Parts: sequence; C-alpha cells; structure tokens
Amino acid sequence: MRLTRLALRNYGPFAEAALDLSPEPGCVNLVLAPNGAGKSVLRAAFGDLLFGIGMQTPMGFRHGYGGMQIAAEGVAPDGRRFAFLRRKGKGAGPLLGPDEAPLDPALLPGLLGGADRSLLERLFALDTALLRAGGAGLLASGGALAEALLQAAGGLRPAQRLGQDIVAARDRLAPTRKSAQRPFYEALDQLKAAKDTLRGTLLRPAQWRERERVLEEATQRLEAARAAAAEAGATLRRLERVRRLAPALRRHAAAEAWLAAHPGAPLLPADLAGRIQEAREQAAQAARSAGEAARQQQSLAADAEALAPARPWLAQAARIAALREAAGAASRAREELPALAQERHDTERQIEDRLGALGFAGGVAGAASLLPAPGLLEKARRLLAEHAPLAEAEREAPRRLERLRAACAEAEAALAALPPPRDASALEGLLAAIRAEGEPAALLARERRALAEAESLWATRAARLPAAWRAPEALRNLPVPPPGALERLAGTLQATEAALREVAAAEERAAAALAESRARQAALEQDGPLPDAAALAEARARRDAQWQHLCRSGDAAAGAGAYAALVAEADSLADRRFAEARRVHEAELLAAALARQQAARDDAARACEAARAAALAAREGWAAALAPLALDAGTAPGALPGLFAARDEALDAAAALDRQQAALAELAERQAADALRLAAALGEPAASPLPVLLDRAGAALREAQASATDRALRLQAVRDSRAALAEAGQEAAARGHRLEAWRSEWRAVLAALHRPQEEGPPETAAALELLGQLAPLVRQAGTLAARQEALRAELAAFTADVRALCAELGEAEPADAVAAARHLAARLEEEQARLSRQEALRQQAELAARAAAAQAREAAARREELHAALAEAGATDLETALQRLEASAERARQQAARAAALEEILAGHDGLDLAALQAEQAAHPPEMLEAALRAAEEAGAAAGRAAEEAAEARAHAGAELERLGADGAAREAAADEQAALARLGHVLEEAVLLQAARSLLGAAMERVQEAGDDARLRRIGDVFAELTEGAYPALAAREDEKGVAHLLVRRATPEGEETGVEALSEGTRDQLFLALRLVAIEDHVAAATPLPFLGDDILQSFDDGRAAAAFHALRRFSGTTQVILLTHHRHLVELAGRALPAGALHVQALPG
Repeated sequence: MRLTRLALRNYGPFAEAALDLSPEPGCVNLVLAPNGAGKSVLRAAFGDLLFGIGMQTPMGFRHGYGGMQIAAEGVAPDGRRFAFLRRKGKGAGPLLGPDEAPLDPALLPGLLGGADRSLLERLFALDTALLRAGGAGLLASGGALAEALLQAAGGLRPAQRLGQDIVAARDRLAPTRKSAQRPFYEALDQLKAAKDTLRGTLLRPAQWRERERVLEEATQRLEAARAAAAEAGATLRRLERVRRLAPALRRHAAAEAWLAAHPGAPLLPADLAGRIQEAREQAAQAARSAGEAARQQQSLAADAEALAPARPWLAQAARIAALREAAGAASRAREELPALAQERHDTERQIEDRLGALGFAGGVAGAASLLPAPGLLEKARRLLAEHAPLAEAEREAPRRLERLRAACAEAEAALAALPPPRDASALEGLLAAIRAEGEPAALLARERRALAEAESLWATRAARLPAAWRAPEALRNLPVPPPGALERLAGTLQATEAALREVAAAEERAAAALAESRARQAALEQDGPLPDAAALAEARARRDAQWQHLCRSGDAAAGAGAYAALVAEADSLADRRFAEARRVHEAELLAAALARQQAARDDAARACEAARAAALAAREGWAAALAPLALDAGTAPGALPGLFAARDEALDAAAALDRQQAALAELAERQAADALRLAAALGEPAASPLPVLLDRAGAALREAQASATDRALRLQAVRDSRAALAEAGQEAAARGHRLEAWRSEWRAVLAALHRPQEEGPPETAAALELLGQLAPLVRQAGTLAARQEALRAELAAFTADVRALCAELGEAEPADAVAAARHLAARLEEEQARLSRQEALRQQAELAARAAAAQAREAAARREELHAALAEAGATDLETALQRLEASAERARQQAARAAALEEILAGHDGLDLAALQAEQAAHPPEMLEAALRAAEEAGAAAGRAAEEAAEARAHAGAELERLGADGAAREAAADEQAALARLGHVLEEAVLLQAARSLLGAAMERVQEAGDDARLRRIGDVFAELTEGAYPALAAREDEKGVAHLLVRRATPEGEETGVEALSEGTRDQLFLALRLVAIEDHVAAATPLPFLGDDILQSFDDGRAAAAFHALRRFSGTTQVILLTHHRHLVELAGRALPAGALHVQALPG
C-alpha cells in the first residue's frame, strides 16, 4: 500500500490540512515542518486512519471531537486506486468512501494484510525514541532478532542449557564458595564434629572419681545453705510482722482508752446531722420562695391591664395583609412602565427604518401585511446559497477539463516509457523448492546445533564411563559376559566378604573380651599377688613334710624353727585367703574366664584365616572376570549395573552422533546441488555460497516485483486519468442543467416576493435579510403594547383598594398607594404585637399565682420536718441537738477505729492471739527494730547466694557425669568420622566427573560458534556499512556462557577490531538501529503486505555524510515500500536534494 494523499480535518492542531505524496518506487517523500507544527500528530493520524480513532483520543484538544476525520487516497499492491475516510465514532469509527457512503469492511484487511497497530508502531511508524527502543528490543534476549543472532553464533541454546545444568549440578555438590547447605561442606563439617567428639569422649577412672567427689561436696553445701536460708527467713518474717502490726496495735489501744473514758456518749443515726441541717435550710428557702412568687404574680397582673390593643385594626388584618403582598407588584409595575414605553417606541422606530429600506410607505400598522410566508423565505435563502457554487462550477469546468486531459496524456507517456516486463516465475519456483523445508541457513545451523548437541551428549555420557570405555569402537566391541555369570561371581564375592567381616568381628569381640579380663586381673593384683588354692596347698604340704621330718629325726630342737616358719607361712596364706575371700573368688572366676576366652580367641583366629583365604579366592575370580572388561579389580559389584546402563546410554549417544554426522553431510551435499541450480538460474559462477546466491535471488525477485508494481501503478494511473476525464465531462453537462433549473425557480420566487425580475441575487439577499429582521420586530412591538396595558390596569385596581381601606380606618386619603399599603401593614403589626404581649402576661400571672400557693404549702411541710429531726436527736432546740450529734460522731469514730485496727491485726497475725502479738511488740522496741530487720535480710541474702552457687555447682557436676557416662559415644564418633570420609570421597568423585563433562561440552560449543554464519546478519551488516560510509564493514554475533547472543561491530580501522553496541556513539547506534529496522521490514514484506514507512526526525543524530548515505539507502528501500520522512531541519531538504538524483525526492511543507 502506497499513499498519494493524506488529509486531516479537526484533528489535533489542524482545522484543515492535506499532504500530497509520491507513490513511485525510488522516490523519498520528505515533509518539512517547524517544531510544534504537528509532525508527531501526522504519525498518530496515520495509525488512527488504519486502525481507528480511539474513544478518548487526545487529538480533540483544540477542535473537539465534532467533525474529526482523516481521509486518504493511494494505490493498492495490485495497482488499484483506493480512497476512504474515517470519522470519530464508536469503536474504531466508521469507514466511509469519498462520497461519505459506508465502505465494504473487507477493504482495509485486504490493504493491511493482517497488520495491526502494534506492528505499525513497532516497524513502520516511529520517531528517534521508538527507533532506539525498537532496536534495543530487537537485540534483546527474546526479541525479533535474538533468534537470528543465536543462529549466527551457532544456536547452541539447548547445549548451553545442558552446560548450565551440569554446572548447577556441580555447584549443588561442591561450589567454589563455602555453603554450609552443600553436600561437600556438610561432609567436612560432619568430619570435624566427629573428630572433636572423639577427642572429648575419652575419660580416665581417676577423673571419674574426682567428678563424683565434686558432686558430693556441692550437694552438702546446698543443704547447709538451704537450712541457713530457712532460719533467716523465719527471723525476717517475725520482725516484719512486728513492724507491720505496730501502728494497728497502737490505734486499737487508743480507741479502747477513749471509750472507757466516755461511757455516756449517745449513739445517734449517722445521717441525722445531715437531715437536721437539710430540713433547716429547706424551711428557710421555702419561706423565701413563697414571698417572691406572690410579688411576681401581682406585678404580671398589673402589666397585662396596662396594655390595650386597637380592635378595628385587628378586624381588618386579612385585607391589610393582601394589600401588603400586592404592594411589591404595584411598585414594580410603576417602575417598569416608563422603560416599557421607551422600548415600544424604539421597536417601532426599527420597523419604520426597515420599511423605508424596502420602499414601503404603509407605516407600522401595515408592516404585518408585507411579511412573506416562512416557507417562501426559506426557499429564497436556499436558492441564494446554491447560486455561488453553481456559478463557480460553471466558470471552473473548462479549466478542470484541460488539466485532466494533460494528466491523462502524461500518464500514457509514462506507461509507454517503461521497459518490457520480466518473467521471474522460474526463479521464484526454484527459490520455493529450495526453501520448501525451511531457510537453508537455518536448516544448516539447526543440523550443526544438533551435531553439537549429539557431541555434547556423547561427551557427557562418555565422561561417566571408565577411561577404557570412552572410545566408541571400544565400547561397541566390549566383551560383555553372558547374563548371570557376573551376578554369580558377585554373589560369591559378597558372601565371602560378608563371612570374613562376620568372623573378623567375632575375633575382635573375643580379643576385646580377653583384654578386658586381663585388665580386671591386673587391677585385682595391684595390691599384690593373691594366694590361690594351689599356693595354699603347696605351703601346707611343705609344713606337713617338715613335721614328718621332725618326727622321723627325733631332734625337735633342730627343726622346730623351720617348722614354725612353715606353719606361719601356711597360716598366713589361709588368713589372707579368708580376709580377701571376695577378691580371691573373683580372681578364680577371672582365671577360668581367661582360659575360655583364650580358647575362643584362638578358634576365632583360625576361622578368620579360613574366611580370609576364601575371600581372597573370590576376589581373584572377580578380578579375572573384570579383566576382559578393562575394569579395575576393586570395582564393586553394585557399581556394575550402573556402568552397563551408562554403557547402553553412551552407545545410544554414539549412534545418534553418527546419524547426525550423516544428516549434516547429506544436507551439505543437497545445499551444494541447490547452489549449482541457483547459480545457473542467475547466470553466475557456481563458486558463490548458497546464502549469498539466495540473497541475490531475493534481490532479483524484489526488483522484479518492484518493476511489476511500478507497471501496475502506471497502468492504473492511465485508467484513473481517463475515467476522471470522462467523469469531469459528465459533471460539466450536469452542472449546466442544474444551473438552468435554478434560474427558472429563482424567477418564480422573485415574483412571489414582489421583487423586480431584473434584480440580482445580492440585492435580493439584502431584501431577504431585511424581511427576516422585520418579522421578529413586528411580533415584539405587539407584545410590548399588550404588556403596557396590563400593567396600567393592575396599578389602578391596587390604588382604589388602598384608598377604600384607609377611609374605613379613619386614615387620610393617601397620595402614594404603595407607601400607604406599607404603612397599614406596619400599624397592624404593632397592634398584633400588643395583643400577643397582653395574652402572654395574663398567662404568666396565672402561673405565678399557682406557684405562690404551692410554695406556701412547701414551707409549712419543711418546718414540720425540722421539728421531727430535733426530737429524734433528743433536743428541743438546735444548739442542744448539735452538741449531742458531736458526741455521737466521736463515739462512732472511736468504735470504727478500734474495729479497723482489730481487723488489720487479725489479717496479719500469722496465727498468734492479741496478747502474744502485744508481747512480741514489747520484746522489740521500735528504735532497735530496723537494725534487726537489716541484719536478718543480709543473712537471708547471703544464704540464698550460697544456695544458688551450690545448686549451680551440683547441676554442673551432675551434667558432666551424665555426659561422660553415656555409652558408645567414642564408638559412635569413630563411626561418624568414617561415614563423613566416605561421603566426602563420593561427592568429590561426582563433582570432578561433572566438571570434566562441562569442559568437553564447552570445547565442542566453541568449535561450533567459530563456524557459525547467517544471511540475515550479513544483510544487516551491508545496510549498516552503507549507512556508516564503510566505517563499520561487517557485524558478528557471539554467545556468552549464559546462552545470551551479543551483536559485535567490526571496525574498518584498525582492521578487524570488534566492539559492542554499547560502546558506539549515539549517532552510530541510531544508524545500527535503522539498519536493523530496514532489514526487519524487508523480512516482513517478503511474507506480508507492505505498509508505508514513516520516520519522524530519525536522522537528527546523523552528520551530513551519513545523512546523505541514509537518503541513498532509503531511496533503494523505497522499492520495497513507500518512504515518508518528517523533519524540522531545513538543511536536510537541501542535503537530500544534492544527494539524490532528479525525481527521487518529493518535498512537502507544513505551515508553522
């Protein structure tokens, strides 16, 4: 779609505005407008034209929403002309034709080709800010260009994600920075804790006994401290009771003494004094109130009699009120009559002036007969309005026909000058066949990505295999034993090793039991060797032998000493065995146990040796079975299923790698054949790569398409010119017929208006204007006359009523009726106020009389109450009653004080009676009480501190003994240490394996990235090189470790240096963003209907050289779609005029 005209009405700042645009390919439309003239409004109008004017559009800020519309004319992609307009309305607003008839709703979708407002603002209609934001969006991850950059970098997103997963798995096991929640650092912490526990769980017997002694001493100190604290507490409680009850005991004693000294004090009711005083005051007040009420009643009655209102005036209240209401209207009528008369006179003067202008001498009375019928007047005005356009059309028709004949001849000449059309259907079919499965560059990049993924998958799975299995051929030829063989060997190995562990454990237990018995035996012999039964029997045998020797020798003196020594020795052994019978018995049991344990130890050692030999034989068989598999003999049986499963997965990965390599080779061969066919079709040498040939073929197709579009536009222009010429001829004839009909109707209207037939339309228009003014003036004059008569009648009736009433009331005849009515109303109000006051005073006097009688009765009742209260006090006068009340109050106070003191004593007596408490008070004088209290408190605090320290020491000693006495702590710590070491080894092995896989994957990805290429990136680079005058000849794409593609710019000097987009100057970045946008539009146009490209000041950051280069690029781009540039820089108009050839620039100017 290309526009030839864009018109605005009541839109933004424009009341009326129109732009004529060139739709020709190879022509740039440049619109010059100063700041504030509405460039941005034009961009908004373009979107509202295509997609509807919003309900709350801000473009009504100056002219409102009424009459807002946007109109456009243009050429469709198939060469057909179109014209439509859009008005502000509900929804998108109605879509109308040039004749304002509704259009087919399918017209716009056919022109837009599925485009929406978002696409228009993202690609086709933009200013510098949108250009930059859109370019940044295209480059951003996930943007429209991100996929192209990933393809240019090898597109290894899945492989990159795999690498990230591997790194994440490694870091979950053993990150480089310490994290207490990761398995490696958890195992380290467990190992350290186990070592610390193992060192702290070893304890000697002497240390155990020392801790028991400490616990016993702490317990004794705690009991002594508690006893001292209890004694100090009892003393403190007794002293505090003495201090607490001392005031209450003193008050109790004082109350008892007063009551004993005043036995005759009366006991009267507690409220009697108040009642006497209240009765006395009430009696006096009642007497005063009764006198005051009587005086008030007399005064009110006298005031009421003094007032005497006039009764005749009160009888005429209704008539006076009516006149008071009418006085305002009468006053206004009297004031209005002079102005009304003047207005009537002025209106009649205006009527006479207009009658004179019309040449009528009949006066005001005959003006009504001169007025024409309203229908005739409207018809005359309609004919006058139609006259000017009909006359102008009659004058303009010959000139318009001449212009249309010249335009038709120009269009026919332009069509004849075009070269013959080219047939590109064969090339288009070949491109469709080559791209049938997708874009060749994308297919090749996809296959390369798939190959890289397959290589990465093979590397990852091979990294999990033993080193000897990591070659594909070796893996395929691996001699896997038949099913069941390894399982049987593994079962034998596991059974023999389990048996070996079991007998080794039995041997260890036997050795431990033997060592423990020997230790107990050594402990028993610490105080010397014990005499066993054999030693005693031997000593007795020597004694008996000596006895027999003495008996045989007969020389008792010679052997008596030796015999006595042997007897003493035997007796000493027997005494020792008796004295240490328990130790001896224990030693004998230990000797028997040692013999049994030694035998068990020897049996266990022989069984362990046999099990060790069987396990060795099983290991040798296992190693022999693993040798053909190139596995270490130490490979655990449980690891084999995982290894064989990993082998199967690796074989699958190797097969997938082979298939992908074959697929890539097949695709490369097929694309080479496609390149040969495409080179032949283009007539070029076959040495060019397929992407380059595809770009050239696309350019050739676009050129052919532009040529076809140009031809269609020229042909449609010829058709439109011929149709417009024929239509103009028909319109000229029709306008002649309409003008003749108008003249006939106009002559009839002049006759009906009694105007001369030779009178021209301007003179008739003036007469119609006067007649139009005359009708309302005549009506106004009649209305004013009627109003004047009504006011005079109303004023006369009011004056008569006032004079009659004044006569009845004896008042003089008034000169001013309005003032008299107001005087009557004021006098009536005075009499009514006097009557109301008299009635009020009489009512008040009656109320005062009733109040005086009530007050007298109240005074008598109060005096009776006073006499009754004095009698209750046992007195006849007030003074005696007061003395008796004072004695009664004091007795009540003393009794209450005694009761309160006794209650306080009983509340804190701690089980003691009153006599005991008084004795306790006597034993502790007040001057010594505080010192005794301080001493008791200090003793209690010292005992409490001692008890706390002793309790803390006992708890600490008990906890230490309990902790040290826990069974198996050292053994558990050693087991934890071995478990932590095993876990550390396992975690490190897995982390090293994952790191190796990530390194292999990274190397493969780098190789693929170095080989990456993309046709779209080359096209962007070519446009960018043109815009920068060769300063940046090419673009490159690189993918970082996170899988994000980055665009790099290669400089011409120094040659090959690359820099990021963020390092470019603002103008150079804008040139890159424009290149991105132009290529993105070309890609869109290749598959959809093009929209005009509208840029608002997008060259403001370009210097003159690059601005000229941009005009050249945009002129070439105009072959793809129409180009419309808006600017407020006048020098760009001059620069474009110098840079572009003649006929390649169409300039329009908006008024400031």
